[in-house]
Amino acid sequence: MSFSRDARLFLLSSALGSFAGSFNGLYFNLYLNGLGYGQDWIGLLTSISSLVIVASALPFVFLAGSFGYKRLLLLGMGLQGASIMLPALWPMRGWLVLAAFLGGLGGAMGAVVGGPLLAELTDERSRTQLFGIQSGIAVLAGMAGSALAGLLPGLFTRLFHLPPQEPQTYRAVILTSFFLYLFSFLPLLRLRSGEAKVPFPFTAFRSYRRFVWDLALINGLIGLGAGLLIPFVNIFFRLRFSMPDYLLGLVFALNSLLIGLGNLASPFLGRRFGRIRVVVLCQALSLPFFFLWGYVPILSLSVVGYLVRATLMNLAGPLFSVVVMESVSPGFRPSASAVNLISWQGGWALGALLSGFVQVRFGFAPLFPATVILYSVAIALTHQAFRGR
Repeated sequence: MSFSRDARLFLLSSALGSFAGSFNGLYFNLYLNGLGYGQDWIGLLTSISSLVIVASALPFVFLAGSFGYKRLLLLGMGLQGASIMLPALWPMRGWLVLAAFLGGLGGAMGAVVGGPLLAELTDERSRTQLFGIQSGIAVLAGMAGSALAGLLPGLFTRLFHLPPQEPQTYRAVILTSFFLYLFSFLPLLRLRSGEAKVPFPFTAFRSYRRFVWDLALINGLIGLGAGLLIPFVNIFFRLRFSMPDYLLGLVFALNSLLIGLGNLASPFLGRRFGRIRVVVLCQALSLPFFFLWGYVPILSLSVVGYLVRATLMNLAGPLFSVVVMESVSPGFRPSASAVNLISWQGGWALGALLSGFVQVRFGFAPLFPATVILYSVAIALTHQAFRGR
């Protein structure tokens, strides 16, 4: 299917940003851990960023109406770039908190306007395909980035005589991530769409109040469950199995590959079986694999559990996003994105904060069943609230 010029530019920017961001995502927690920061502090930083997103998302809905989607998205990307660079240059606690704050602001801007802008770049007939392809391409680009990032510490160790698995080496990778991230701005600067001003729909909140409540509750539970485990995947595999950098990069790359392929397949599955039916089924099928990931003391089986779980859970993402965007009027889409964002990030912040303290005292063991329970409730609510869509 052929997309518009602006849609192709958006896809390119998304791919470049995901490729560069995967470098930082793979090693940031290990970088902090190597500097002596514990999981409780890492969880606190994750929570700060998420809480900033929660606090700022709705104000950015107002700002999007007068500022335009494109400008707000570019500003958000700039703040996220700063949040990558600052910890690499100044890894003191104050600078880390500032970076988390800026990353939260940037993430809120991007999430509030990203979905509405993407929906604006195509018609209803091809919207599901565009959302699926955007998610798939971004994840596959992240796969390529993770695979390359897994090799970079060893390369930097040989070229610059840096110590292996030490903060100096991870700092070099994170700075590389920042400079590559700058290229993702170029396609968006050429975008012609996203300049229009969209008035804030005050009256629409009343007609959508039930929808908003369901959306907030479902995303809050999913975010809480995800926050317990996902920010600490690299630390889990390092502590449980002493996984080396190159293998960690390979696992993250395979994870991105499978998620990307699932996202590309999601439009077909949604048309064939119904979008919400696929969302509920895939998420439910992922639950047993949490226990394989978390409790089997064999590295290969644990990795299989992690990969299958991630693939099934994330396959549902683009389909759910399309359902949300098409369930509301165009003017209310930034508000729906903000509700999505606030509830998910609020849960993520609380989950990451709790997880850090639980890990220090009890390890990872209690976190897997807690996540499964939270996801199960969210899946049941999704089926009840969105069936027939």
